[in-house]
Amino acid sequence: MGLEVVVQDVLARGEQEANRIRQEGTDEANAMIAGAENSARQILAEKKEQTAEQIERRKNREISSANLEVKRTILNAKKELLDRVYNEAIEQLASLPESERESIIKRLLETQTDAARVFSNKHDEPLVKRISNLEYGGTIRCSGGIMLENEDGSVIRDLTFDSLLISVREQSLKQLLEILSV
Repeated sequence: MGLEVVVQDVLARGEQEANRIRQEGTDEANAMIAGAENSARQILAEKKEQTAEQIERRKNREISSANLEVKRTILNAKKELLDRVYNEAIEQLASLPESERESIIKRLLETQTDAARVFSNKHDEPLVKRISNLEYGGTIRCSGGIMLENEDGSVIRDLTFDSLLISVREQSLKQLLEILSV
């Protein structure tokens, strides 16, 4: 009985120790797996959040880009319309009957009191010479209207139809550009 009992006792204690070590290993393995699963869930949540943020930023960029493109398209359409209106206005002003041209030129002459010489296009030369007391300075290339100069030639006032319409068109384009940059 002596040796067999001791062997049985040693085997039983060895079996208990092996079970304890196995259990500790299993517990440690389970803890590592749980930690890895928690870490994986955390990484997955972070990646989902980062992906959602990236999608939102990209969506906002796309929307901003589309809005800018719409504004550019509208600006180009308005600019083309202004150019067309300008060209049509020049054509209509150039083809006005003499009575209307005379009325317009008289009003333009009334705005300048310090002018010494007046210039006009070739077509309006006889008209301007007839209705103006100013010295006729010569002909200029324009669709109509007048250009005024003072006595010493240092101040020229451009009141041609072309320059008046260009001024209106540029002012309109500035307003369109301000709208676009908002």
